[in-house]
Amino acid sequence: MPAECPFNEWVAFDLETTGLMAETDRVVEIGAVRFDSFGSESGRFERLVNPERPMSAAAFAIHGIGDSDLASAPPAARVLPEFLEFLGDPARVGLLAHNASFDAGFLGRELTRLGIPLPGHTIIDTLALARRRLPDLFDHRLDSLARLFNLERSGPHRALTDSLRVKGLWMALQAGPDEGPEKPPVSYPIYDPKRKPVPNGWEGLSEAIARGQRVRMVYTGGSRGEALREITPRGFAHRGGIAYLVAFCHLDAFEKSFRLDRVERFEVVP
Repeated sequence: MPAECPFNEWVAFDLETTGLMAETDRVVEIGAVRFDSFGSESGRFERLVNPERPMSAAAFAIHGIGDSDLASAPPAARVLPEFLEFLGDPARVGLLAHNASFDAGFLGRELTRLGIPLPGHTIIDTLALARRRLPDLFDHRLDSLARLFNLERSGPHRALTDSLRVKGLWMALQAGPDEGPEKPPVSYPIYDPKRKPVPNGWEGLSEAIARGQRVRMVYTGGSRGEALREITPRGFAHRGGIAYLVAFCHLDAFEKSFRLDRVERFEVVP
């Protein structure tokens, strides 16, 4: 194990949510598994969380958690203190997540809503680590890496199941060549995700977001080529140094993230 990760234990965790925007969406499920550097488990955590708002159709299509499943679930105010207790001492326990900035943002936002102090844990991103260790792969999604390393999963994405796959991925990546001290794993703090400033040149999209307006845009590099898309933009996100527009795509009837540098032009629908 790299010297930059001097933890006695690890907790791999995953969050399921009502959407992609930490500022407006909510956590609906938390799953986690605790284990040591040899992979021996010492505990699991699995809780549904009542988001106190309806589930979006796009999110339901991903994880299959519906309003009826959450009706009797406890709210975040009860679940999050239990989860923080499960995480343990930040000096001894390292956290693992795939696309860690997403999970760090949602966890930080939920804690901040409740006025709970943010813990001092650092989250290591297995997505960034996989990109570094396996640069020639076509993609580094958790599904693809799970197939590569025979980390089986059945059914829709659920928090505990994906946490177990993050654990398996971490163990598989640690079996690879040592990165050396000059390349520590990419990590994120648990943070309160303040709304990012509007990227320069995209003030028109910001106004459309504020007014709830639809937008038509030409987007390159997507699965549909340069087809004209109609979207309802929801906000901006930043991942891996890249700015994204999070929007409901009316062409695909799904909430998606669009790279801003691939938006050729746009206009607000009258």
